[in-house]
Amino acid sequence: MCLEELVARQAGVVTRAQALAAGLSIGDVDRRVARRRWRPLHPRVYLAGDAPHTDEVRVRAAVLWAGEGAVLAGTAAAWWSGFPVRAPSTIAVTVPRRRAPGSRPGVVVRRRTLPVPDLAEHRGLPVTAPPLTIVEAALELGAAGAAFLDAVLWRDDAVRWREVAMLRREVVFEEVVAASRRADGTGERVLAEAWARATARLRLAGMLRRAGVAAHVAGTAVVCPVARVLVTDDPDHREPAGWSVLAVSGRERPEDIVATVRGVRITA
Repeated sequence: MCLEELVARQAGVVTRAQALAAGLSIGDVDRRVARRRWRPLHPRVYLAGDAPHTDEVRVRAAVLWAGEGAVLAGTAAAWWSGFPVRAPSTIAVTVPRRRAPGSRPGVVVRRRTLPVPDLAEHRGLPVTAPPLTIVEAALELGAAGAAFLDAVLWRDDAVRWREVAMLRREVVFEEVVAASRRADGTGERVLAEAWARATARLRLAGMLRRAGVAAHVAGTAVVCPVARVLVTDDPDHREPAGWSVLAVSGRERPEDIVATVRGVRITA
């Protein structure tokens, strides 16, 4: 691949090592930088030409600067992988324990050697695999982590849910939980809350069906299409036209919720 193709593929980002490998001399690189044809982003990492300084550029530059074995992590990895989060202002990268690339503004470096199953590649960048990405992003998001997990775990891809559940048995997950305990315990609490809410919705839907009410789980709600009732613990859930929303706190007895929904169905 020629240098121009590489630069285009990387949204205008290029490293000194890549330029030299493509045939430029040290003098060629230095002249491009001196003439502002290449703008420095990090040591030995540049933005070529008039390419805009986008979120993609920030992410690519951070991983390329961190060097050998670096992978995109946390909320940045979640954004890069297409999960429902915004690109963070600080990009997290994980590097093997044996490496210490230093520090840079807008980049946080985590030194942890990840096992192969927790490594992936997406859009030409090494990233943490989806299960670890989900957990780390939830930890980073703090109070918003529960909503993120709710949105992610109940996407149509059921395989991802199983992967996250299995992650409880993995060493890397235990490391993440231990790290959250050393801080404020948010990560463990967030994951536990998401698991509890998800399983509670499944149980409630099952109880409703056994009581003769058609019901299924959809996102953060239990949907009863015949009764036209939504049961949800999400305070921001909007009421569709012609439907009733039964807001719950999670402290109610499932039997009482079932009775309420059946009452709505009878009077409808």
